[in-house]
Amino acid sequence: MTPADLDAVLALQQRCYGVGFLERREAFAAKLAVTAGLECCWIARRPASEGGMPLAYAVSLPVCDETLPALDALHCERSAAPTLLYLHDMAVAPEARSLGLAARLLSRLAERARALGLARLGLVAVQGSVPYWQRQGFAEPAELSAGLSAKLASFGAQARFMDRDQ
Repeated sequence: MTPADLDAVLALQQRCYGVGFLERREAFAAKLAVTAGLECCWIARRPASEGGMPLAYAVSLPVCDETLPALDALHCERSAAPTLLYLHDMAVAPEARSLGLAARLLSRLAERARALGLARLGLVAVQGSVPYWQRQGFAEPAELSAGLSAKLASFGAQARFMDRDQ
């Protein structure tokens, strides 16, 4: 994913998330900037011969509890000592949900975590997605740090932080 993809990402985000979870262009740009050179953000498109329409994206960042970004954060901090690869956002177009894109993006995320030397993946489950993420091997930790709890609150009362070991 590059800054040139942000219009497509914003359009796809709007199709997949409720209004309370929509992030501004500047929030996505901040995540792209802080992960420059790390290859942590991807977009999947139809082949150019089929119009190149964006079908899915994933935005991840190597973080620790203190640097995990809040929802719609306009500033992101690069962690000097990340403890996990955080999947901040993944969206798949409704018409593409049978193509296996979510599984492929999650597999790529796990590969990237290993390449970065990170033994854990983390995410914030929203919009009732906890059962989906549990099927992918994620679970809610027994305890959350105060910093992580504060960031989690920005996603709403129903949001749940989940993680898994690699």
